[in-house]
Amino acid sequence: MKLKLKVASLYEQTILIIILVLVFLYDAFAEVLGSLDELIAVFSILVIFFYIAKGKLKFFRKEYYVILCLLVILLVGLVSNISANHNGNITEGKAIFADFIIFFKAFLAYFGIRIVSHKFNATVVLNKISKYSEYAFYILIFIAIIDIIFYIYPRSERYGINTIVLFFNHSSRYGFAFAFIFLALLPKYYKTKKELLFAVLLMGVFCLRVKYFGFLAISIFFMFYSKYLFRIPKLYFTSTLGVLALLLIWMFQDQIQFYFSFENLDEAWSRAVVLYYSFIIGNDFFPLGTGFGTYSSYYSGYYYSWVYDLYGINNVYGISRIYPNFIADQYWPMVLGQFGYIGLFSMIMIVYNYFIFFLDKIKANRNSETYYYLLAAILGLLMLLIDSTSDSIFTQQRGVVIFIFFALIVNTIDTKHESTSNK
Repeated sequence: MKLKLKVASLYEQTILIIILVLVFLYDAFAEVLGSLDELIAVFSILVIFFYIAKGKLKFFRKEYYVILCLLVILLVGLVSNISANHNGNITEGKAIFADFIIFFKAFLAYFGIRIVSHKFNATVVLNKISKYSEYAFYILIFIAIIDIIFYIYPRSERYGINTIVLFFNHSSRYGFAFAFIFLALLPKYYKTKKELLFAVLLMGVFCLRVKYFGFLAISIFFMFYSKYLFRIPKLYFTSTLGVLALLLIWMFQDQIQFYFSFENLDEAWSRAVVLYYSFIIGNDFFPLGTGFGTYSSYYSGYYYSWVYDLYGINNVYGISRIYPNFIADQYWPMVLGQFGYIGLFSMIMIVYNYFIFFLDKIKANRNSETYYYLLAAILGLLMLLIDSTSDSIFTQQRGVVIFIFFALIVNTIDTKHESTSNK
């Protein structure tokens, strides 16, 4: 009995430390921690194969659908690489393998945590995450005040106002830290301390990113109307989200046009070029795309893919061989370019299945504590979608953190609401 308690405690403490480090310390110690999320993915692969060998996989039905879609993307990517190689367009093996890890790491972490769910108490971990996230919030406020007074950290100007970045590498990551704190505290303070939740959201506003404003609007909307929204049919619920998304697009249309439109390649913004050519690549290499490590991913720039030379966009600032730093600035162009329309459809179905899964479970747990965890999960998924329009968040450590968070929340769900299968 004591041994089981020690093992459970070890799992709980490890997961807690991983999340806190990836959210709050990853940027400050990037040279040391830069590969932590990839190591988590590799370890998750070992765990998954170990439990496959033991025949002890047990998931919800929607999770099996997610696994099927992920396997489709894996197959499409490898077939595309083989086909391109056969036609003389060679992608280095290191690029393919590294890109595989980068693309799947968030999902590997998710299923790794789900598989070992019986080894620890997920509710205990979530409570500890909430506790230490609140501490982190007060510490960040203190550091921000010191920074405002003494101007310790570099800043950039947006809308005529200086952003707050602190020790994070980018203002988006600063915003993510407060978004995560909000999600972690939401189940604990939804009923008792809404003012604290508002304070957390407002501190994140100082990142001055349009996507954070979108997350802020949706979070506030859900805080007041979630009970009503989750009672209506799925079609009306998704329609409401669609209307809200269109409203946000209309509000920030000037910023969107600036990033996603261009007249000629000589003066084009890399983000617009990458998006535009993803459709051309998707059509030219229909329906499979160009394969792992070839387009709009970090390693397609690091090992410099043949795709950029083929389409003559190798001289665009941020996409060039000399300065490829903005190649991986988005997510969906990578999915379409590398895995074609089949991969794009599969990824959309992955998001859809998670969304419907959380939505079904929140309706089934309306009168339990799990309801508020699932509310945080839905908002976390919406945050990923908003961020992915101008960031490759699904393939970054932030994506790994959110999917570990999802896995912990799913581990709290009472399985009586849906039969599970190990077939």
